[in-house]
Amino acid sequence: MALFGGQRDVSLLRSLNTELLHRFIDTEVLVYKLNLNATTSNIYDETNSKVYSQAVLVYSLATVDDTVWTNEEYGADVTQNATFAFLRDDLVTVNTVIEIGDVIEYRSRFFEIDAIEENQNFVGKNPDNWFGGDTHGYSVSIICQAHMTRQSKVNIVQTRFGVTETIKSKTLPRNL
Repeated sequence: MALFGGQRDVSLLRSLNTELLHRFIDTEVLVYKLNLNATTSNIYDETNSKVYSQAVLVYSLATVDDTVWTNEEYGADVTQNATFAFLRDDLVTVNTVIEIGDVIEYRSRFFEIDAIEENQNFVGKNPDNWFGGDTHGYSVSIICQAHMTRQSKVNIVQTRFGVTETIKSKTLPRNL
């Protein structure tokens, strides 16, 4: 039987991680889950408009890389990568499973998740798959690699709008 990594040790680590992330780092992001049931696709299983579920507010440790500007034939383009780390306990609390293709909103930018890592285990043991039982170890976090995507592509925020038949009868402000 293992000497360290029992339930008392796990409880201490959980409380320290939660206090550090919630009270001191205090960075919250919005997580939009991809809703596959509401997204329509063609015969090739492709789609131009993805549908996302209501956003969930989650504490995160965000590391954002510098923006990279490239000049293409059609004009300038910007790319940016980011890493978001979540406590597994926070995701269980809000009943959310992070998956590839979900979108994270951070600082009014949208990042689409490319890869997920779940390999940070306390004392090297995950109680879900350790052969010694479920009394030792703890799966600490979920780390997501993401890239910045265009707001018009994710279709969460209305980026293009104009005057429609229902709005024509109403008076619009001068700046629209």
